[in-house]
Amino acid sequence: MFTRIDRYVLRQILGPLFMTLGIAALLLILERMLRLFDFVINQGGPVGVVFRMLANLTPHYMGLALPVGLFLGVLMAFRKLSLSSEYDALQTAGIGLPRMMRPILMLSLILMVINTLLVGWVQPYSRYAYRGLVFDLRSGALGASVRVGEFVEIGDDMVLRIEVSNKDGAELEGIFLERLKEDGSVAISAARGGFFNTGDEQSVLLRLYDGVLIDVNERQNKPRVLQFDRQDIAITLPESAPFRDRGGEEREMTLPELYREQANPRNTRAVRDAYTGSLHWRVMHSLTFLVLPLLAAPLGLTNKRTGRGTGIVVGVSLLIVYNELMEVMESLVADGRSPFLTIWALFAMFLGLSLVFFRTASLKAGGEPLGWIDSLWSRLSTPLTRLMKTILGIRS
Repeated sequence: MFTRIDRYVLRQILGPLFMTLGIAALLLILERMLRLFDFVINQGGPVGVVFRMLANLTPHYMGLALPVGLFLGVLMAFRKLSLSSEYDALQTAGIGLPRMMRPILMLSLILMVINTLLVGWVQPYSRYAYRGLVFDLRSGALGASVRVGEFVEIGDDMVLRIEVSNKDGAELEGIFLERLKEDGSVAISAARGGFFNTGDEQSVLLRLYDGVLIDVNERQNKPRVLQFDRQDIAITLPESAPFRDRGGEEREMTLPELYREQANPRNTRAVRDAYTGSLHWRVMHSLTFLVLPLLAAPLGLTNKRTGRGTGIVVGVSLLIVYNELMEVMESLVADGRSPFLTIWALFAMFLGLSLVFFRTASLKAGGEPLGWIDSLWSRLSTPLTRLMKTILGIRS
């Protein structure tokens, strides 16, 4: 299907693309990981749940990193071809920029399909699963260990304190337990113990070793004291309401569900507008993959003599501004504005700018869309350099 030139161009793109995907996903995951560790520890949950939460956040991060990876991959590939004179050699051989774009657009089409699956189906389910884990942590449904060093109420008549907890509550040390009764209370202290599963989601077994039990009864003159080697106590967990069904908001709905519900007359106007904004934003976000190469390739072309990275700075800035404006347009649609005058108008402007840059680079000899920026900087940098030398010479 591809010629040797096509495969060579794709190899130049795939390296920076995968590197950008890896770095971007790693940075985003590490930043969220620290916050999740802090959240899980504060909720008294097992550390292993952090990685389950990160796994459910990965599709969201991949949706953010894919367009950046494609854009930088194409831009860096054409910058390398330009600086090494390979781009000039290909043009001399009759392979112009439009011909080079054929394998790139096919790669963009594949990434567009992957992104559509991500934002249309995978992300709604993974987002719901993530919020379900957050709910379980806050409600204690994950069997979260008791917070170490604190008096924690378990039910209405029991207080527990633990000094050391290991292996998600399977190994405990320094245990104190007090259970209230109608005519007194029972206080238990034990050197060690652990929580064990009973097979019932509403109860857990607390097994204690090497402890003392003190039974205080108002009808007796003195408390009863009992030393034990092992004592099992069944603890009834507080009941928690089940987590809500998926679809509580537009981000948890798939593309077919958004399309169906945005015209459902049973929903309020505000809800329908929110569904419409999310639907059009996801479709535009996927179609942007076909436009990114048309912008990245011209911006990657640079002058071999100067080798300035103007295209990188301008390209990344344009991508950031475009992404921010996309979110603004989605919020405007959610407020009742027309998606065609907001979201699709922005897409049309982005497409138009990309086509202008692509036309300049492909149809004009030695065409550099940002060549005027380099020329302007050259004119301004010379007097500025002289002025700085004069100032530094005076001060020295």
